[in-house]
Amino acid sequence: YMLSLFFKKNFYDGWDNVMFFFVPNLMIDALIILCTGISSLGVTVFKNADFFLYIWIFLALVLVCGSSIFTLAWAESSKGIADYETVEFKDFFKSIKNCITDGIKYGLSLVAVTSIAAIGGIYFLKPQNGQISFAGLLAGVCYIWAALIIIASLLWYPSIRAYMHNPFIKTVKKCFIVLFDNLFVSIVLGFYNLFLAAISIIMLGIAPGMCGVQMARANAFRLIMKKYDYIEELDKKGEPLNSRARRKIPWKELLKDDIEANPTRGFKAFFFPWKENQ
Repeated sequence: YMLSLFFKKNFYDGWDNVMFFFVPNLMIDALIILCTGISSLGVTVFKNADFFLYIWIFLALVLVCGSSIFTLAWAESSKGIADYETVEFKDFFKSIKNCITDGIKYGLSLVAVTSIAAIGGIYFLKPQNGQISFAGLLAGVCYIWAALIIIASLLWYPSIRAYMHNPFIKTVKKCFIVLFDNLFVSIVLGFYNLFLAAISIIMLGIAPGMCGVQMARANAFRLIMKKYDYIEELDKKGEPLNSRARRKIPWKELLKDDIEANPTRGFKAFFFPWKENQ
């Protein structure tokens, strides 16, 4: 029931704010073009291969950290949109300054986990005498799965930070809690994000792009928090841990206001909203 509302609300929010997606997405596109251009120029300018390698690594870090900062800044705007607030371009730019430190930490964390996963996977899955041992295969698969779980958890970071504004490490811990406590939702959201990423490639990253992916995360986390608010109320009432009230979340009741705020729209509401009531 919660996922049904999520898909509807997220589509409406994305459609209503698609023009707002362009600026942050284009900033990331510009950063990609800039870093790629400098890297390509470096191939012809710098003859020292080792020196160019250092430049390539530096530019890769700049790209990841810069994109992470923009993502955290946009997460603040997507939170506002998910909460039915009026968001403007200036809000996004104002958020950038406060996202620099955590954005760099977040970007470096993603780089570290991805690098360790790649190096470890190559090490364990490297053929010995032309064959991969069973122990190596098992270790390599477990190693890669562990890295994927960490990355899947970190994908929740921008939204959790936008809603709670906790210190970096505390927010990362909450990422793992949210992932394992909402595993099915996280898996569905992961495939949905892959779908949005595929569309983004066709659209050259302009839409939905990073903004669309993060918008989905913000909407999903907002709905998930309603479950935690409900459980918190049960704790205050002293409800037993194994009670039916805890096992069966009354989503229809919890999402009543959101359901009313997101009625099914007709064709006119999408393309000619001013004619909807005519």
